[in-house]
Amino acid sequence: MRQILCAMMSPNDQIVREIHRFGRDHDWQVELCGGRIPPGWSGDGVLTDCLPLEELKKIRNFECTPVVSHTLTPGGNVRTVAGDTRRIAEMIADYFLDRGFRNFAAIDARDWNRQGCIHGIDPVVSLREELERRGFRLEVCHWKEDLRPEELADYGSVLARLAEFFSEMPRPLALFIPNGRHLTVAYRVIHQLGIRVPEEFAVLCNTDEPFFTENASIPTTHISGEPLKLGRMSAELLERMMNAETVPEAPVWVPPASIVSSRSTDVLAISNPKLAAAVDFFLGNFMNFISVEDAAAAAGLSPSMLVRLFRKHLRKSPSEFLRGLRFNRIRHFLDKSDLPLPEIARRTGYGSAMSLSIAFRREYGIAPGEYRRTRRRKNSDLPPPDQW
Repeated sequence: MRQILCAMMSPNDQIVREIHRFGRDHDWQVELCGGRIPPGWSGDGVLTDCLPLEELKKIRNFECTPVVSHTLTPGGNVRTVAGDTRRIAEMIADYFLDRGFRNFAAIDARDWNRQGCIHGIDPVVSLREELERRGFRLEVCHWKEDLRPEELADYGSVLARLAEFFSEMPRPLALFIPNGRHLTVAYRVIHQLGIRVPEEFAVLCNTDEPFFTENASIPTTHISGEPLKLGRMSAELLERMMNAETVPEAPVWVPPASIVSSRSTDVLAISNPKLAAAVDFFLGNFMNFISVEDAAAAAGLSPSMLVRLFRKHLRKSPSEFLRGLRFNRIRHFLDKSDLPLPEIARRTGYGSAMSLSIAFRREYGIAPGEYRRTRRRKNSDLPPPDQW
């Protein structure tokens, strides 16, 4: 039996559960610890989220112990499996821009793209770069730039810093929170300032943990589909390393599946009332068998005028907008459910499983069934890491 240390400073239930599931199938004894390595610990392998290298080096025979991290720069006995922050940024930008938002902000303790961490690990930095590429600016509030990974910032100072930052922000504002653990303090300040959610601040969080999003004072829109795959691929990579397989140093990036909308973003920031009516029609009916002509009729416009308004204000066609809504839901169903393809087609406005498959393959270059298998692939048929 292999002894595995699961050293998580910010444990995610889905990641830890997937590691345990993998461990049961591969004769692992998984030990859990927080932000400190147990003095004198030794074993066969380590899985960690963001423990710094200095802490990991406290492991006895560290150089000979395979380590898989979510944040460290890979090299030597360390490899990295991380969330694909660039893809996350693209999805968030699309989501808010499609709803007419032009003011964007994000909050976090600090910039995590620092020495020792893999480049591109910070989703706030990735979102800022993505919005700049599209001609928009992201305002960012860091409440302690020199915060160490194991350190907690003074709570009163965080409240004061956020209150100052939120008070200065233009409205309506699209607010991105990269850590579910920051939702509570953000909502506390938002409520103290009398800011209305979602009318003034629309909030989206980078977490897939219902404990944070569903138990928040306002049910919160969130990124879905990353943690399970992150936990599984981290465990699979560690198993390869312990089997003395040669694995590339290049990091493995794990993309999310979808954005799950909730009440915190249930609003449009579109000044043109007819365009807003059409967008609202799409948002409320994309799961049905509707067309661009139906949306135009609901908004009191001709289809050609609706196309012009979409191009002018949202920089895409109505059909592209509708297709994006449907594909987001389809990816969510494929990633999170066992629904058969005909039922997914019925729930996303496609007439049949075949028509959905054709559209999905045209968009992503892969069949829906293969997408689902790829997201759930077991170690036995996993390709080499450089092909993930």
